[in-house]
Amino acid sequence: MCLASAVVTTHTYSAALTSCSNSSSKAMAPGNHHRYYYPEVKSPLPRQLHAPSPVRKFGLSALPKQSRSSLERKTLDLPPLAYTQVIDVDEVDYVEVISSSSSDDEVEIVENLESSEKEESSLDDANPKNGSFTMAVDDSQADPVTDVCSFEAYRKTLKSAENRTSKLKARGFGDVLRERCRGLLRSLRSFFRQDQEEPLDVRGEPFRSLSEEDVTAVKQAFSANVQNILVTHESSNIDISVEKLRCLKPGQWLNDEVINLYLVLLKEREAREPKKFIKCHFFNTFFFTKLVHSGTGYNYGAVRRWTSMKKLGYHLIDCDKIFIPIHMNIHWTLAVINIKERKLQYLDSFKGREPRILDALARYFADEVKDKNKVDVDVSQWRQEFVQDLPEQRNGFDCGMFMLKYMDFYSRGLDLCFTQEHMPYFRVRTAKEILQLRAE
Repeated sequence: MCLASAVVTTHTYSAALTSCSNSSSKAMAPGNHHRYYYPEVKSPLPRQLHAPSPVRKFGLSALPKQSRSSLERKTLDLPPLAYTQVIDVDEVDYVEVISSSSSDDEVEIVENLESSEKEESSLDDANPKNGSFTMAVDDSQADPVTDVCSFEAYRKTLKSAENRTSKLKARGFGDVLRERCRGLLRSLRSFFRQDQEEPLDVRGEPFRSLSEEDVTAVKQAFSANVQNILVTHESSNIDISVEKLRCLKPGQWLNDEVINLYLVLLKEREAREPKKFIKCHFFNTFFFTKLVHSGTGYNYGAVRRWTSMKKLGYHLIDCDKIFIPIHMNIHWTLAVINIKERKLQYLDSFKGREPRILDALARYFADEVKDKNKVDVDVSQWRQEFVQDLPEQRNGFDCGMFMLKYMDFYSRGLDLCFTQEHMPYFRVRTAKEILQLRAE
């Protein structure tokens, strides 16, 4: 069989074999005196020829020109398709393959194909997704579809592709884009919620109702033997007996032991929940009398060791507020070193004023910071405030209770939003917290 570069002309397959080889005779190679014989030809095998087929823009070379032009006017947003034309050379007498491309086109001869291994490729399930066709293989049919450029197959593909208009494509892309945006927003929302803490509602906690059991426990403690020790706070070494606790009964003045233990409980409450309460320091009732003695006056050395790092675990300059109870003979007031707002405050339930107390505390804070932190603080620029917008005492025995509640509310970061009418409730609640050794 002879193959030309452009045209291959063959006679019948059996005749070609007969001209090239004869099983009964041996031909000698021409142009040579020695005898060479061609090998004996075996029995013929089914052969197929795979070669590129000239395909137009939409693969419609097999259609008439008029049909192709009418179909090409209907734009499909798909890339050109390339098919392979399969020719069974055993069933044709004359095969002419015309190549319109360069010499890079290849002709592939496939041999040893068994007739039982036949697959059917159908375009019924052609999927123009992503601009390509998906060929489905069905083993139920025996005859393969070799002419994929037939009008019927391409008509079905064209019909399925026309159903997907540009408007549907745009809508589908928009839906996907919106869904991805929603997913991104949900992920970002969950991410930021991990770091975002819910605000704590502490405004109602100072007025939380007491249970009947708590009220009964306080009444029983008040009626017990006056010499009995009800509770002992080990770290502060403060014992509360029945006699001392009775100062919280209505109409009684508060004593140093009850006040000092309650201030220790406020500090422990802050340590338990540092995010819920501001950082404060609570001096006891003996601090100011040691700092400013009635006979010797101001003496920083008398209280210098009260605030060592070993004892407190922090420096006073690191706090937001420092509370100093002031006992003036028969009256309790409160002084505050407000470091965060750089001011000195004085709170008196009778709205009194004592500038000398704030002057002494300003001097103390400057000495303390210089001694412990080696820093000079100019407190002369700090404002002195005698708080006037505060709950007022309307009797002669609740000054100590007012002072404790000033510290309680300020340490919560709340305004002083209570009145004289809350004092009976606060007395029972303070007694309950001391009995439980836990401020709430």
